[in-house]
Order: sequence, then C-alpha cells, then structure tokens
Amino acid sequence: MPDLLRRLWRIPRWRWSIVLVLLLGGCSAVAIHQLDERFGPASPRERVVSHDSLAGRQWEDEVKPVIETRCVVCHGCYDAPCQLKMSSAAGIDRGMNPAPVYDGTRLLAANLTRMFEDADTTEQWRSMDFSPVLNERFDSPAANLEGSVLFRALSQKRKAPLPVTEDGLLPEDRFDLSLNRSQVCAPVEGYDKFAEDHPDWGMPYALPQVSDEEHRTLVNWLAKGGAMTGPAPLPQALMPHIEQAERFFNGDSLKQRLMNRYIYEHLFLSHVYFPDIKGADGRPIFFKLVRSSTPPGEPIKRISTRRPYDAPYASYTADERASLPHDDAGRPRVYYRLWQERATILAKNHLPYALDDARFKRWQALFLTPDYPVDDLPDYDLKTASNPFLTFEAIPAESRYRFMLDESQNTIMGFIKGPVCRGQVAVDVINDHFWVGFTDPKMFSHPEVERTLAEEGKNLSLPAEQSSNALPISSWVKFERKQTAYLKAKQRLMSQAYLDGDLRLDERVLWDGSGWTDGPGQGRNPNAALTIYRHFDNAAVMKGLVGGVPKTGWIIDYPMLERIHYLLVAGFDVYGNLGHQLVTRLYMDFLRMEGENNLLVLLPAGERQAVHDSWYRDVSPGLVELLFKKPPQFDAPSGIVWTPQELSSPNQARLGLMRRMQERLAPELGHERSLSNVEDEHVRHELQALAAVQGVSASLMPEVTIVALEDGTDDSPRLYSVLRNSAHANITSLFDEEVNRRPEQDTLDVLRGVAGDYPNAFWRLTADTLTGLAERVAALETEEDYRALQADIGVRRTDPRFWEFSDSVLRTNYADRPVEAGLLDYNRLENR
Repeated sequence: MPDLLRRLWRIPRWRWSIVLVLLLGGCSAVAIHQLDERFGPASPRERVVSHDSLAGRQWEDEVKPVIETRCVVCHGCYDAPCQLKMSSAAGIDRGMNPAPVYDGTRLLAANLTRMFEDADTTEQWRSMDFSPVLNERFDSPAANLEGSVLFRALSQKRKAPLPVTEDGLLPEDRFDLSLNRSQVCAPVEGYDKFAEDHPDWGMPYALPQVSDEEHRTLVNWLAKGGAMTGPAPLPQALMPHIEQAERFFNGDSLKQRLMNRYIYEHLFLSHVYFPDIKGADGRPIFFKLVRSSTPPGEPIKRISTRRPYDAPYASYTADERASLPHDDAGRPRVYYRLWQERATILAKNHLPYALDDARFKRWQALFLTPDYPVDDLPDYDLKTASNPFLTFEAIPAESRYRFMLDESQNTIMGFIKGPVCRGQVAVDVINDHFWVGFTDPKMFSHPEVERTLAEEGKNLSLPAEQSSNALPISSWVKFERKQTAYLKAKQRLMSQAYLDGDLRLDERVLWDGSGWTDGPGQGRNPNAALTIYRHFDNAAVMKGLVGGVPKTGWIIDYPMLERIHYLLVAGFDVYGNLGHQLVTRLYMDFLRMEGENNLLVLLPAGERQAVHDSWYRDVSPGLVELLFKKPPQFDAPSGIVWTPQELSSPNQARLGLMRRMQERLAPELGHERSLSNVEDEHVRHELQALAAVQGVSASLMPEVTIVALEDGTDDSPRLYSVLRNSAHANITSLFDEEVNRRPEQDTLDVLRGVAGDYPNAFWRLTADTLTGLAERVAALETEEDYRALQADIGVRRTDPRFWEFSDSVLRTNYADRPVEAGLLDYNRLENR
C-alpha cells in the first residue's frame, strides 16, 4: 500500500484526494502496534511554517477558513469537547484531553491547562495527558492520514452521514447534546473501537458533513502533514503604537507602576487594539495585555499565574529570580507587554478595548495627574492581592471608578464573557432581562467616602482570598457577616450624607455619561446604561436600555462594580474546586441584592418592600433566613416627584422609575438594537408584533433565535435576534430552577443584529414568510406546534443548507460589527 500511496501523491490534488479517501475509508482498522511497525513511534513534530511559503499560503487561504467555520464553532474555548481547542495552530497541535475544565463536583482544584500559558511546547502538553489529533509518526501521506484523529473523524462522517428522522430531527437515543454530556475522547490508537461504538459521531458532531470541496481541502492538508502558520507578521505602521503603549505601561515611578498593575488586573481578559490600524482582513489586530519578565524591546517571556494578581515569580528558582531586572528596592520588575492574539476571535469571549492617544491621556488624567502619594508598592500576598480596596487604596476611588465606567460594557462583559459564565448554575444568580445604571462617580470624591472604603476594606474581602480550594458553608458564613457589616457602614454613610444635603434620592444619583469629552460619545458616554440578557446557561450584555421594560434592574456603585470584577473575573478560577465555585455563586447573591436595593431606594418609601417582594415570590422562610436575609434598609424618602398614577400601586411606581431612568439617560442611550430604526415599515410592524407575544406561546420559543431576513437578491440578509425572557417567581434556586419558572409570564424581545453568542435556533425568512409570523408564534400551544413552525421557517442542525446559511450569517455579522463580532458557538443548537 505505501508504494500505491506514493504514486497517488503525484496525481493532482483533487483526484488523488478522492481516491485516497475511498481507499483508506474502506480499510480495516489498524492496531497501534501495526501503526508503530509501519510508520514508527509517535513523536511531536514541528508544523509551523512561514506565511509566505506555499504550505503557509494554503493554510491561510484554504484550510484555516474551513477549520474556523466548521470546527472552531464548537471547539474554541474552555468548554471545547475534550479540550480540543482548534482556534489556533498551537491548539490543534496540542490535541485533546478527556478531563473536563468545567467540573462543579471536584473536591480539589485541577491542574491548569490554559493555551499559551501552562505549556510552551507540544512535548509539554503530551506530558500533561494531551493526545494528538494530527499524525506524529513518519511523515508520509499514508501515515499522516491513518495516524490522524481528524482524518478518521471526517472519514467516519462520510461513511455515516447525519441520520435524520421523518420529522427532520436527530434521533435522540443516538446523540447527546446536553451541555454537560460525558466526553468520549478517542485517541488514534482507540479510534476504531470508538467508531464501532458510535458510528454516527463523525465530525462535525451532530451537524451536517462538510462539502466535498471542503473535505478534499482538509484531506489534502492532512496528507501533506498538517502545516500551519503562527501569528501573522505585524504591519510596520503598527510598531510605533505598540512602542508608545508599552512605554506607558512600564513607567518607572511607583505611581506609574501601581497604576499599571491596576490597569492590567482589569484588562487581562480584554482584546486591546489600535483603531487606526487594520489587519489583512480589514478587522483590527488584537492583543492581550500580559505580564512579562522582559522589558519592552525584548521578546516577551510571559509570566503565567493562576490569577492576574498572584505573585509573579513564585514558581521561579532563586537563581532565576536573581537574573531578573530589579528595581531600586531590590524587587524583581514586572513588565506589561502587548502579546499578539494567536487564536481565532470567538464572540463568546471577545472583549474589544481600544487604545489610542485619547485613552492614554485619559489614564494620565485619572491616575497620574491627581496629587496623592505612593510610598511603596503593595505585595502579592493573596489575602491583600485578592482585595482591590486594600491593594489599590492609594489610588483615589473616583479615579478607579471612572476607569471602569469609561468602558462599563467591557467591565461587565468580563463577568458575562469570562470563564465564570458557563452553565445554568453559574448564571442563575441573575434575572433573564434587566437594566443597569451606575451611581454618579462624583459621589466618590468626598473624603468621608474614601475614609469609609478604607475602614471597610477588610469587610470587602472576596472568596478568592482562600485560593481555589474552599469549604463552602464556613466560607459563606464568614462572608455573609462581612457583607452585613459593610452594608451597615454604607447605610450610616448614606444617612449622614442625606442629612447633610449631599445625597438626593432622585434620578440625579445616576451617572449621566459625562466626564470624558474625548471618550465614547464625546462626553455623553453610551456606557452609562447597559442591558443584560440571561439565556438559561449563558448571557449577553449590550449598551443602552434595550427591550421592553424589565421586571428589575440594578444600580451599581463603585464598591459593587469592583467586587463584581474581582469576584467573577480576576478572582474566579475555572479550575477551582466545588467550594470555590459555590462560594463565588453565593457571594454574587449579595451583590445582586445590593444592586437591586440601590434601585429600590429611589422608589416611594411605601412601595419599596412590595416591589422587592415581587422579585422574591414563593421563597421558603427557611431559605430567606439562611441565604437571603433582609439587608439593612435605607428608609429616607424618595426625592422624586411621583404622579398619582405612579403612586397607585407598587408596579406603577416601578414602571415610573424605569421611565425616569430612560429619560435621565436618553442622550446616552444607544439605539442600534431598536426596531424603531428599521426603515422598512412592513418589516418593523411585523417584528414589533412578534416582540409583543408573551405567555405560554413565548415560553415555547428558544432562548436565542437568530433571524436572517432575505430580500430575494444576492445582498446580505438583515439579521435580527428573538430573545425569550424566562419569568421566575424568584432566582434563589441553586440547582432546580424549574420549580421557580413561571412560563405563563414569559415575554419576547426582538432586536436588530446578532444579540447572543450561543444561538439555539436559526430562522430563514423572506418578506412573505415574515407576514403573519407573530400570529403564528402567538398561536403556539404545544411542542408539536413549535416543531411545525421550525420545519417551515427554521434552519435546523440537520438541514443540508446549514453550513451555507451559517456562512451567510457570519459574513453579515462581521460586516455589521467588524470590531465586536466573532465566531458564534454552536454547542447549544437545539434539536427541535
């Protein structure tokens, strides 16, 4: 057979690929010892080639687009099946590992397996139990295919295309599509048994097979050895921007170093970019802000720790630390560098953050211009490093708050798109739809506020002070006592400010987006108002007060915003044990209730409790006493002048407050999501009617439906999102959310563009099929009714047109939102 394959290698690609697939696809299984005998023992090889080589151009132009749009949509993040992250060359070469990253049952924190951080070479990943998906034996077409899990999986799909029932669905007894399904990660040595046990599980899993042309492209690439490129060379025009940024991030004064540590700990997940420079695809070139042991001008030597505030050189030997650059006090220097992003941009973890001259001037004004002393740098002891109120006490609170408010969407997206936000237990701490406003940052310029924050610093400590192994019950009791003590101090501060006339309980307590004339909105910052949608086991955040008037909302102040970040972003360890994850979840209850109470104090005093109780219906008294004790109340009267109608009931008062929130923030509100901007009157009317559907009919809809409205031309479709807002009596259940569901109160919102990173369903509509759609949805009564609707207008995961439709959606989304868009995640596509 090897001689035959060598002859086939000389046939043009499109011919020999087909012959080779048919030949190898029909071969019987080859045992591992036979593979070793024929092709030698497995050993990692170098696969990275230059961008200007023939193999490099083929990877970039032909292979990589197929990998991204057919594979990365499921294999791209911490929750990639078998940890197979195909979003980068290094991730593909690393391969797979059956140990799940997300594991809410482990008793001890797991070992870290983060790409580009916890191992530098493929050999190191092999020592961490990652097995290859590309051939690592002798480099020949036969070995490269027979020894490749990717080839085996693609060939298996060709042999057994997607089975589809008469109803157009996948057989439920043959596919497990649950988020926490058991992982079956077959290495090449055991792939024959896997294929025998699961003949329908070829790749892409539970989706249509790739096209013949795409299959030939991938097989040809695999047969030639799977060559890939590393990060693209940076354009020369970008270099001065990088140099300017790294000079700013690495100033020598104590004040500069404290500032840059603060900035790093808040932006370490972000994708920073320079708006004036574009890559070859017309989109920004993204970077990560990382810690390095080397200064600007030298190659980056990334410092990787479990959390961004962990001691940077704890794992270094004494000799290694001695060789590092030191400051005048004898401390090893930490440098902050811009590291080019290697992985494909995925919408679900994409946090874009622009760097330009205006940004650096803003940071100069916030952190360096104010007159405050920095006599020494804080250490990295976990007890203090995990508490920003202690670590950064020297920096004025107003400066810290304004830094986060300038890009509050990014700040909150750290929670929404960071590792913490995965799975129902992680996000059932928030309602399905709520608005967010922020207290005026000028409130934190008063000396008494600074003094209170300093005095209460220890009461504002967070669960990460216990590292990644925590005992849930004892930890929760400790933090509950601290939270209560802090809220009492906050109540005393507010009462005194109210008596002194420094606090008005009206809409003016809300930040109106002012304070930075050169920033977003030119002094009317659209980050002043946000909307959060929760979609059962994931969530999305967008600027503006979006959708219908929600049941609840938060008003976030500086201590709350800082704790959200250090609880759920900087301090959360996705590899942590059950106790760490549970205590983090329970602590977030404190913060949610605090944000809700900040909103409640603006209501008429007599209506506050009733509105609060409407958010926590049917909570058992025992649970209230254990987990949801009533926090200290601020009972001063509201300063808002209410109308008689607004005083007629608690609900009318709530609606009145939400209207005032809209009026206060009207100049800052973004309207790009609003249907009011849809120019076509017929389309606008039909979509607004769909958004009015509620009750049981709405409850039968998926959490996120992406709609492509086509006009019959070759132009890109117009994209919309239909979001289901699931109603609950309360959100106090940790594990059994269904008992609190109230489907008869569900509602829908219809927004412009893609408004969810994890679609559950796709609709393909024309003007004709849009007409009357709202009536059809409103008439839904049973699951069978919904399936009939989906059969008519849906593009199911079994649809032969699925990939064509997916490509159209992705292209349009990139064109609509070139900075914010990324690949969508298809792991939550329904089978209905």
